[in-house]
Amino acid sequence: QRCSKKITLISRTGCPPERWSYGLTVMLEKIAGIALVNKLRAILLMEADFNFHNKLIFGKRMLQVARAEGLIPDEQYSEQQSTAEDGSWDKILQSDISRQKRQPMGIVSADAANCYDRINHCIMALVFLAMCVGTGSIAAMLRSIQLMKFFLRTGWGESQRCIGGNLLHILHGLCQGNGAAPAGWLTLSSVLVLVF
Repeated sequence: QRCSKKITLISRTGCPPERWSYGLTVMLEKIAGIALVNKLRAILLMEADFNFHNKLIFGKRMLQVARAEGLIPDEQYSEQQSTAEDGSWDKILQSDISRQKRQPMGIVSADAANCYDRINHCIMALVFLAMCVGTGSIAAMLRSIQLMKFFLRTGWGESQRCIGGNLLHILHGLCQGNGAAPAGWLTLSSVLVLVF
């Protein structure tokens, strides 16, 4: 109960605790047994209550509102029953219809590599506001990321020095490992789909 009161207070005021701005980056193998640097994935471990806040507010509540209001287009295939095969099958059907009707059509196969790391906070904040997220929750999450001090864990232990944490050089992105990152990318890309 104390934890829920604390997270509620942080969400309402937009003032996160300083410890939320500490992250530990670990490198995980994408393919088991292959420890080549270019085959590793950097995941940020953040405070548990910070990640809980992000998952609850953005990953659950925001998506419930967005789906209820019809703000997530069907083209996203983000419903729980949807699969990658559904999107592939839809692409085939659309191509067939375009060919039969002799209508021009273009398909873009884009790998959104590093998409979580490329998100601009100004634009993401506007998308969150459009999805009815409170300003306190938005400020608490984005401020913590902007001032995040990133430490690194390797086989030799944890680094003593960090990058980030500089008010004059704030960082953007939503961080791999953040519970809000998948929902954030889904809503941002939904806005892009709806614009076009």
